[in-house]
Amino acid sequence: MTTEFGVTAWGRVWLRTVEQTSTSGRNPALPTARTLARNGGVTFTDISAGTVSAQVTAKGKTSTVVVTVPLWDKTQSDTAARMIRALGTTNRSVSTGELPDSVVADLQARNITVAVNLSECMATCDCSSRRTPCVHHLAAIYALAGRIDEEPALAVTLRTKQAKRRNSAAKKEQGEWIPLREINAGSFYN
Repeated sequence: MTTEFGVTAWGRVWLRTVEQTSTSGRNPALPTARTLARNGGVTFTDISAGTVSAQVTAKGKTSTVVVTVPLWDKTQSDTAARMIRALGTTNRSVSTGELPDSVVADLQARNITVAVNLSECMATCDCSSRRTPCVHHLAAIYALAGRIDEEPALAVTLRTKQAKRRNSAAKKEQGEWIPLREINAGSFYN
């Protein structure tokens, strides 16, 4: 089964960052990058506020890629958070990371960009390629678009500065899911 990228509006805006048309023509590394991402050559080690880190394996060699993405300013973050909170009151799946495609259009109508151009990202890769962006960087963005298709809330997480948690009790209140290791099997069924 092949993985398609950009099946949601969230993934499409990130896909456009690598598949932009230009006067100089298409980037010849794109087919290789797509193949790497489709065939499991990209393993994410971190996707958090402003940072995507991945290991990209091509031809038996693994390269480490770190892409730094500019964060939204406070006004943009607050606007996005208000929109998502309001949506969460009527749509329970929002708490699990599912965001309707319409939110992308709503954000763009308020001049809040979900994805950024490659020129706005800072990327490092330990490969020896002189091409910028390298095939590993492009493969990481393709795989990121696929992950965002699966969990659109990652697109918001990537652009939003995360508030620091005060204590571990606040973390437990964050979601309705708890790790299985926290359930006492002996008392659960009694």
